[in-house]
Amino acid sequence: MTKPEILAPAGNMFKLQTAVRYGADAVYLAGRRFGLRQAADNFTIEQIHQAVAFAHENGTRVYVVLNGFLFDEELEDLPPFLAELESAGVDAVIVSDLGVLTTVRRHSNLRVHLSTQASALNSHAARFWRDMGVTRLVLGREVSIAEAAIIKREAGVEVELFGHGAMCMAFSGNCTISNYTAGRDSNRGGCIQSCRFKYRLSDERGGAGPQDHYLSSKDLQGIAQVPSFVEAGIDSLKIEGRMKSPLYVATTVRAYARARDAAWQRQADFGVEDLFRELNTMSHRDYTSGNLVDKARSDSIYLHDERHEPNSHDVIGHILEATENHLAIHLRNPLETGDRLEMLVPGQDIRVLATDTLKDLTGQRVQRVSSNRVVLLPADSIARAGFLLRKPKSKIDAQKDDISHDTDDAALIQHHRAHAG
Repeated sequence: MTKPEILAPAGNMFKLQTAVRYGADAVYLAGRRFGLRQAADNFTIEQIHQAVAFAHENGTRVYVVLNGFLFDEELEDLPPFLAELESAGVDAVIVSDLGVLTTVRRHSNLRVHLSTQASALNSHAARFWRDMGVTRLVLGREVSIAEAAIIKREAGVEVELFGHGAMCMAFSGNCTISNYTAGRDSNRGGCIQSCRFKYRLSDERGGAGPQDHYLSSKDLQGIAQVPSFVEAGIDSLKIEGRMKSPLYVATTVRAYARARDAAWQRQADFGVEDLFRELNTMSHRDYTSGNLVDKARSDSIYLHDERHEPNSHDVIGHILEATENHLAIHLRNPLETGDRLEMLVPGQDIRVLATDTLKDLTGQRVQRVSSNRVVLLPADSIARAGFLLRKPKSKIDAQKDDISHDTDDAALIQHHRAHAG
């Protein structure tokens, strides 16, 4: 039986480190070119080398996305980039374009995974791609877990399925809506998620209905199907979201890793309801199981419900430093004395931290600390640098739960100490 890897998105270095800390077996990321997320905070060549080194030190694999559809002049620039990826020790690349595939095969020894963009849906296609040198298929989102198991058995190739995250309404992501609404090519990194906009339906006589999200899907959530991933021998459970927040990465990886480990150990009750509640703590649309069990139907379409609570918790920040004397926390939202502060611990239950004593970097006690500041909390034996913190949602307007750029924690502490007092 195959133990499915938990494959996590890594939109920047901090998110990669977060995924690794919280139990991801592999991460996927992109360089500054050749991928499908131009708006993401993608990696430079130097950062890819650093990312692979960090991941491999912690037993995590790194896959680099090359899933854009390229023109001839762009393919000419690909071989030098492939050489850098090989030098860095990247574990595989993810491709969609046959031209990219043949270039990778001709100019490198990198393992090749086929992107979901290529829409591999059956064993005949799987055998073709296998014979072309592909070692793993990221199957189209239209494929169920049971169908994926058949494809793996018939074609003798690794299979990967999305288990969580946003979904395209188009056929395995092949979409041109952004081309026509914004002049940006969805299949070359320019998607602006036009399908997620509100639209108004009009009839031939000019009558107009209400605005709603007629072209977009609910978010995929397959936590209850994790035992089926294990039983079917699916090689990889993929989490969507390179542009999502570090808290999203930590929450999803932690939840799916716990579910996978429990299923692997054949635990009948792996706490699916608790994990479902965990996945409700972060910002999300209504959930659907998509095509994982049965074919998606009209109830998988996202129709905005004003009663839907997108998240029950707000991000607070992350631990910069954990010593015998204190925890240094970089805040993304305000924190007050007495607030319930929850720490996400890899592989363990949520841990509540004491907030009865808050101090600034001069050691002075404070009642409230605003966002984008560093606060000192009492030491905690479990806490480690990089752990994510949250609190139950309040009525305040929370900042966007994101760390858009990589952070140097030591430099951040030094900066705030220099300006303290």
